[in-house]
Amino acid sequence: MTRSLNGVRRGLGIAVAIVMASSVGPADALALSGQTTTLAVLPLENNSGDAAQDFFAGGITDEIAVVLAGVRGLGVVARSSSFQLKPSDRDSQAAGKALNAGHIVQGTARMSADRVQLSLRLVRASDGVRLWSEEFDARLFEIFDLEEEIARKIANALQLRVGADEKLVRSRTRDVAAYLDFLRAKVAARPRGAAALASAVTILEKLVEREPDFAPAAALLAYAYALTPLFAPSLRAGMPEEERKIVERTVPRSDTLARRASALDPNNAEAFVALGYANMVQRRMLAAEDAFKQAIALNPNQADGLHGYSQLLAALGRIKDSLAMREHLQAGEQFIINYTADTAEIYWLAGDTEKAIAMLQPFRPGRTLELAIVLAAAERYQEAAAAIREMPASNYPPGMTGAVASILESAPAKAESPESLPRIGNMSFAYRHVGAPDRVLEFYEDEVRGNYFQPISATWFWHPTYDAVRRTARFKTVMRDFGFVDYWRARGWPARCRAAGSDDFVCD
Repeated sequence: MTRSLNGVRRGLGIAVAIVMASSVGPADALALSGQTTTLAVLPLENNSGDAAQDFFAGGITDEIAVVLAGVRGLGVVARSSSFQLKPSDRDSQAAGKALNAGHIVQGTARMSADRVQLSLRLVRASDGVRLWSEEFDARLFEIFDLEEEIARKIANALQLRVGADEKLVRSRTRDVAAYLDFLRAKVAARPRGAAALASAVTILEKLVEREPDFAPAAALLAYAYALTPLFAPSLRAGMPEEERKIVERTVPRSDTLARRASALDPNNAEAFVALGYANMVQRRMLAAEDAFKQAIALNPNQADGLHGYSQLLAALGRIKDSLAMREHLQAGEQFIINYTADTAEIYWLAGDTEKAIAMLQPFRPGRTLELAIVLAAAERYQEAAAAIREMPASNYPPGMTGAVASILESAPAKAESPESLPRIGNMSFAYRHVGAPDRVLEFYEDEVRGNYFQPISATWFWHPTYDAVRRTARFKTVMRDFGFVDYWRARGWPARCRAAGSDDFVCD
């Protein structure tokens, strides 16, 4: 199939990896599993001279990483962060240090007519020694066999065993054009955000219609559908009717596609990540946890799975378990703003306010909502208000950020008439700093009416400054509506809550 021009097989790098098992809890699952080799795949350079092929170089980079993640004993890290490295930082030693990887895969990629050419090398990060290199020239329709061959040769160079009958590339399609569209969608979706997801969805909807049994495409579309409402301004503003319309268009499709993808390929971690999100946003917490556990059991370094599951745990009040998972995620994915910002919030919930502020400050003026929450909790109200005023006004209805900043500037004085304060959507944290704890729950009640749950804002309930909120009757209702109480009764109560009789509970 391929024309091998040269190859070297030698070397063994050892590192410690964390493995999650679906049969144990998050803290137990983060126990060390022994010695594991770690590897990062750096973005392959498009050496075709045609910028239109950038998607192929970027997409095939991620696909090679996905296939390598199926090799037992190999921990593939920094699938997302590797794309953030500047070209000047991509020498093997600098990249290995930045990405916490013992080994680096580098190279080039291009297509010409109906062929694909890849030039790859495996380098030990500590000293830059090349352990293996090879050039491949294959027909485009042989792309899946090529990915399988590459993964096996890299595993062999690392002295890792792959059985002769073991399939590393399980999901395939005979429609090469469809696969190229899948790579385009992967690259389009990488930044997340409303525009990125919309672009990916446009490609994937047509792709899944003509190739319904290609599990990776169904999984990616399911994931995109589940996250789409999260980036809608109506969700942040607390507009349940507008929110419901968006949710009704996307979330049921997410659920159906994720179930299909996980059935088509029960070893596809991304399919179970999508299923975890689909269940979580619909407030099916037990099913969400089960799906996330399965995803992480299949790939302990699956970043979106670690991200979503740790958010879910924190929302449920399991802060220590969440933080352990966040630290593992942060070690493998250091350059993704969304991951780092949410990790900072979990540190804040765990009591390390200064660390959280230090992690969030570099993201100004982008991710300033989290910074404002932490600063306000530390009674640094003027700084919190300034952070809110920096936020892009386009993210919220006109005047909302100004209204929130004004509320924070008036803190800690109690509002004379809390009922007359304006509605402020997911920035309702500001109410508790002016003596209106009941009004904090409005946004979460809107989520219930809009039929969509976003976990990160629910994590804030577990900070000490929310004590008064947790003692309200409305808080109990929201916890029941979110499905938290059913989860707690089945799998254990968080540190701040406990059962009270057969059908009630209290939270401190």
